[in-house]
Amino acid sequence: MLKKLSFYTHSRIARLAAGLASVAALLAIPTAAGAVANWFGSWDYVLRHDAEGQPMAAFARLRGENGSLLWLTCQRQVLDSDQPPVSFITAAVAQKQYLGRSDPRGRSTVYWFDGGSPEVGHWVYRDRHGQIPEPEQVHAFVERLAQAQSLTVELSNYRYEARTVEFRLNAADTSNVAERFRKDCRDILRETPPVPESGLTATKLRKAAP
Repeated sequence: MLKKLSFYTHSRIARLAAGLASVAALLAIPTAAGAVANWFGSWDYVLRHDAEGQPMAAFARLRGENGSLLWLTCQRQVLDSDQPPVSFITAAVAQKQYLGRSDPRGRSTVYWFDGGSPEVGHWVYRDRHGQIPEPEQVHAFVERLAQAQSLTVELSNYRYEARTVEFRLNAADTSNVAERFRKDCRDILRETPPVPESGLTATKLRKAAP
């Protein structure tokens, strides 16, 4: 007998499926109506709005060696009219060689910032790209990316053979695009921006004052 999926599990699967479909379809910067394109040095950046003028998707793209692409994607998407919109944020690396599909748990993927200590994450694979599936991991990746001058990723194909790609980063451009991406993503996901530590301290002092 099949078990009924919990709302959390259904939502996670929907987010993952939407993210995979979105990145697989984005072989070029989307230029649909309601999209505003910007450039941060070598980064391409597009913000799309819905019919009401609200931000619904942000895409940042950087070209690497041998035709590889680094994508940052944040999107709110309606997959089922009977369900609330699905929101997701992903970081993905695409390249020309076929990688095959992984199971939902992903494959171990090694990457380095600035030639430092290797980091390992479970990336989900589809066709010619691998992507970070969990929002917390994406936020951490973008935070590291914003301070880096280079990124090296060892994508793993269906035979678990490594395919290494490299990206050269302009620190100022990458910091600017990361800041813009984080800001737009908060608007898209309808999140409240974090309270600065100084502001939080001031609030506590006001509450503590007699």
